[in-house]
Amino acid sequence: MHFEEQVTEFELELRSDPVSLAMTRDGQGCLVLDASGHIQAHGTARSLGDLSSLNLVAPPVDIAASPIGVGYWVIDAQGSVFSFGNAPFLDGIPQVASKAATAVKIEPVAEGDGYWIVDSRGGVHSFGSAPFHGALVDNRPVDGLRVVDFAADLKGRGYLFLDSVGQVYPVGDVPYFGSPAPLGRVDAVGLISRPGGYLVVDSRGAITAFGDIANLGSPVGSGLEVLAVA
Repeated sequence: MHFEEQVTEFELELRSDPVSLAMTRDGQGCLVLDASGHIQAHGTARSLGDLSSLNLVAPPVDIAASPIGVGYWVIDAQGSVFSFGNAPFLDGIPQVASKAATAVKIEPVAEGDGYWIVDSRGGVHSFGSAPFHGALVDNRPVDGLRVVDFAADLKGRGYLFLDSVGQVYPVGDVPYFGSPAPLGRVDAVGLISRPGGYLVVDSRGAITAFGDIANLGSPVGSGLEVLAVA
């Protein structure tokens, strides 16, 4: 676990496998979501409730911390959104389950008054102040495509999609700097957007940097399986 310029290790006390994590706005805490809906808070993060006591009809798949105040959103595979703290509920996409796709990501805008929901076929659903720049599914064949992560451009010019084989797809006017997919087989799990570029992480812990950002190392070779990044 990386908090700002320090590396911190801690043991998770989860009830099932972790599925997602979210960093707090100060970069000094994180929220870890497991497959049962239980949420564990570390550092400056606060637990404001979770889904573990609910009779869920679909597994939770992602958690996002509010960029303002204290709160977070959780989304399940069917596109239902659960909000906690000051994170506003702006609707979900439960209809995604009828379209042979599952929700994979909820991404808030910097102001905290909107978010995007992304599904595994590259569909994008905008709520609140989140601008719609188009969807990957609109101009790409979806056969065999499985989107695993999504990152909005920090300057609001568009967003990036990452599929399971490590291909990065830009939509809108967001700069594209490359993908690790041409380098060989990649079991991609995460995409991190930073000023000047982005990082792609695979399940072995290998990190590939694109654009004008540095790769400061990775846990590849340690025998760990990376399940989520933030």
